[in-house]
Amino acid sequence: MFDRFNIKQISDELTKIIKAHVKVSGRLSGQMSLFSDQASLNEKIDLLERILEITRIENKYLENNLPTEEFLQGILKIDRGTLRFDAPKKIKNLGSGTSPIRLQPKLLLFLLFIHNRGSYKVYDIIDRFIRIIWDHLDPLDFKKTRTGVTRCFTNTRFAANTLRRYGLLKFTRKEAYKTWALSLPGILVASKVMEKADWAIPHVQRELNFDLHPDILKAFDELKSYDSFVRRLTSICKPDNKLFVDFKKASIKAYSLLGKYWDILQNPSLSKKDREKESQAQLERIEKDSEIKKFYDAFSTLVNVGDLLSLK
Repeated sequence: MFDRFNIKQISDELTKIIKAHVKVSGRLSGQMSLFSDQASLNEKIDLLERILEITRIENKYLENNLPTEEFLQGILKIDRGTLRFDAPKKIKNLGSGTSPIRLQPKLLLFLLFIHNRGSYKVYDIIDRFIRIIWDHLDPLDFKKTRTGVTRCFTNTRFAANTLRRYGLLKFTRKEAYKTWALSLPGILVASKVMEKADWAIPHVQRELNFDLHPDILKAFDELKSYDSFVRRLTSICKPDNKLFVDFKKASIKAYSLLGKYWDILQNPSLSKKDREKESQAQLERIEKDSEIKKFYDAFSTLVNVGDLLSLK
């Protein structure tokens, strides 16, 4: 496995060299600020990358044929001003980055954070989400697939597809194809995930015959009473609202039906296909209930996690 600490040391050393020896002046198109001797590190990196692109063209060698996995398993160091790379004697399988199932809980959490904070298209959601969890990913997550898409972008889409199949994301033409929005069970899971108060993506032991993250399957376990259900939802609402007074009957019905929905999600005797089919059917019963729909619509406008989440 690659040495993250060593890579960080090399990166820091190269950063010092770039800052000291790359000088740019004048204004370049597409940059947010004026280039000068104090040009930002990012701007200097952009410039160097363009120089390498031209060098590739001059050498008629456009593709990088050094596999990321081989690079990460080699030994990279700077020795008396010389950048040295020792290739690995044997290449191990490093996997394919952070798996979609590991991304599911924090993706729900991020969607909770941006709930009622404007309308975002899917690409923008993925981009913002990746930037939030960036420090918890590894270089393999940023490898581009043959289609040219960064692996973590693809895995985030896969995570969302699974969440949507089980009804944790709303599935209408508006939401499914243009943006991602949380359903009521999705909000319940996200509010539980928020209790950990971090953006770490820990490794998980995937349960046999289940394609939802264990944290999602267990999110309803503490809600053994209607009062606990109310407390969970109230914790992410604007204060001083009368939601559970004005919609008491509908919220009680929603709690009952959601309990049955989670029983389906946790049922080990069902195949993944049947579990998916039955959970969707149960969710349709919930969403087609006019009283519950009014309750959800009112609740949705009150969701506000404010500064409860630590975001960079």
